[in-house]
Amino acid sequence: MAATERRNAGAVTAAERVVAAIRVWQQEVPGPLVVAIDGHGAAGKTTITATAARSLAAVTIAMDDFFHEAREHADGHPMAAYYDWEALRAQALTPAIVRLRRDDLEQTPSTGSRVILIEGVSSAAPALADLVARTILITTPEPVRLRRLHGRISAAEWDEEWLQAEREYFTTRPPEAFDLVVSGGADPGYEPTIGD
Repeated sequence: MAATERRNAGAVTAAERVVAAIRVWQQEVPGPLVVAIDGHGAAGKTTITATAARSLAAVTIAMDDFFHEAREHADGHPMAAYYDWEALRAQALTPAIVRLRRDDLEQTPSTGSRVILIEGVSSAAPALADLVARTILITTPEPVRLRRLHGRISAAEWDEEWLQAEREYFTTRPPEAFDLVVSGGADPGYEPTIGD
């Protein structure tokens, strides 16, 4: 038996918990189900989302595709300084929802499961709350996350202001504010992908 098979035998992984929860939520929410998979940088979001998306044949939208250089956040939300939520809504999320709803009206067989996963820091922000039906928080101890981050970026790229903005954001979005909380690094043998 391979190491990965041994690791998964008898244990439920974070991705499996996410998939199981989403399958339940699909029964509760009419129409396309939009799920935000949020967490600090390097928590394991990308890895877990990729695995869940494959299992669910879900559409995935990455917050990092809507990242911009730090700027003043006039709306009072610290992560607004880094992410363009309006562009995400207009260019990716709303078109994906419309397409899935149109498929329903036209009774077109969908190639996917009618699930949209928004993955990234601040994906569960209030700016997207009217379109997001469920939220998931990926948690990983800070020393593990920081070690992962240091392995991915150079000292010149290190951004303390980003880390502070993340901390501020998560004071407004504590774990109890999410529909599901899973660990992004507790599974033995967990290997995060770039972008977690």
